[in-house]
Amino acid sequence: MIRRLKEFMLNLPIQGKLLLFFVFASLIPLLFISVYSYNETKHRLLEQAYENMYNTNSQINNNIENRLGTFQQVSSLLYMDSTLREYLTKIYIHGIDFVEAYEYINNLMYGVMMANKDIYGVTLYTDNLTIPSDGMFVKHIDEEVKGAEWYKEITQSYGDTVYSVMKADGNQGSFFTLARLLNNYYLNYSYGVLTLDVKEEILYSLMEKETQSKDIYIVNKDGIILSTKDKALISKRLADRIGSGPWLNAGNGHAFTELGGERSLVVFNSMALGWKTVSVVPLSKVLDNTRAVTNRMILISSASVLFAMILIVWTTRYFSGRFQMLYRFIRKVENQDFSEVIQSKSKDELGQLSEAFNAMSRRLKELINEVYKKEINKREAELNMLQSQINPHFLYNTLSIISSSALRNRDTEAAKIVDHLSSFYKTSLNKGKRNITIEKELEITRHYVAIQQMRFGELFRVHWQIDESLLPYQTLKLMLQPFVENAIHHAIWDDEAPLNIIIRLYKETGCICFEVIDDGAGIGAEQLRKINSVDTESGYGISNVRQRLQLAYGPEYGVAIFSRLGIGTQVKITIPL
Repeated sequence: MIRRLKEFMLNLPIQGKLLLFFVFASLIPLLFISVYSYNETKHRLLEQAYENMYNTNSQINNNIENRLGTFQQVSSLLYMDSTLREYLTKIYIHGIDFVEAYEYINNLMYGVMMANKDIYGVTLYTDNLTIPSDGMFVKHIDEEVKGAEWYKEITQSYGDTVYSVMKADGNQGSFFTLARLLNNYYLNYSYGVLTLDVKEEILYSLMEKETQSKDIYIVNKDGIILSTKDKALISKRLADRIGSGPWLNAGNGHAFTELGGERSLVVFNSMALGWKTVSVVPLSKVLDNTRAVTNRMILISSASVLFAMILIVWTTRYFSGRFQMLYRFIRKVENQDFSEVIQSKSKDELGQLSEAFNAMSRRLKELINEVYKKEINKREAELNMLQSQINPHFLYNTLSIISSSALRNRDTEAAKIVDHLSSFYKTSLNKGKRNITIEKELEITRHYVAIQQMRFGELFRVHWQIDESLLPYQTLKLMLQPFVENAIHHAIWDDEAPLNIIIRLYKETGCICFEVIDDGAGIGAEQLRKINSVDTESGYGISNVRQRLQLAYGPEYGVAIFSRLGIGTQVKITIPL
């Protein structure tokens, strides 16, 4: 059966093969791609939703903390008011005595409320019974006040601010209270309690724009809802609304919960004072666009599949005859006999094309190999030629130095020059190898500098700044010396002021950099433009180094030259690390 099936497939016309392959090669991958795209898009959208909600919560937290900081500053002003402290601690014997105190307190409190519109009310609780309560700004600390949770907490706060849960005030809506113990830094003695009442709508206004597409809750450290869009939930427990989870603990993060029979994303961010912002959004809102896009993709893909099947049937019928004609032309241009062919037993059009393709592919392979080898040999020859060209150039100059020195001095100086020259060539020749270590490249340059200092004396000084960790790395040989030579021969312009040459080796990101810097005559703008161009007439040594570097490492590496007349020249050579 397998043999018959194989034979059937081999002899099946192209039209049948394409239709069969299309079913297995297109429909199944299409189904897989649709499922994968949906899941991947879903994952990306959830990540994006979490990130957006997290950033929104963080911004809300910052706004709330800034607003609460304003209220705390107000409480600090009253906390530090020494006149207020004197009035609240004074023992009043006659009724007329506290009139002045009332006048000061009323003016102070009305001033605070006028300057801070967000403050709903200000109250001073005192245990000084000699000052009567006015029922508004001044109240006594009675048993009802002492039984309140916020009062129990405030007595242990040592002057820090305490926030109470939300309370309702009829038509005024809900509000929360900022309470602070008045002790004037004396921890064992307090003279009252200051409370600032702030409307809940102040908190809600900081997140109102974000509640259109999701539910946002401001909750305190005990998990009590302080503010949300649904005012009926204020003072309720968040756990009763969305259930228990990590959002009830301190910290930041996200989780999932079942809310109203629907899976929802919960993102929570904590504040410094123990409050937190909790955002809840149903996953259906996040993934609505994904489902719509996936459905459209499936619909479009189905239509495309149907259209493709029709097109395949029509196309195969049309091109079948074209394949036969193409086959005949291919056989005409075939002019060689090759023994190795594709082992194809099929008798359809593709089987016939395989025979012609075998011949052409072998021929093309031979041509490509031939051209490729020629190109490699050409590039290698270019590298060797460019590298060999620079050695005679320096040799002629050095021999001239030796001759002049020998005639002039008639002493061992010429021997020293020859010794340096011998070391120079011994290192630079490097047994015919193109690459040497950076350490040897610097050694070549040091020999060259020694030779030139014997010639020019104190006309120039060389300063070395070398990162020795780079010495074992490889580089092209005779890369640095031509630029030192240019500095010595072209930058000296004052016989009385020696030329300073700095040779640097350091590492940049992914690169090794050499620099030759001098404080000599500099280069004019037009001449510098020619040097930085491909014009070899402007400088044979520079052009040679630039070509060798780019042939060896690529066009992104090479030589950069910066110079100004009368200031000096900087040459930067860059090779890959």
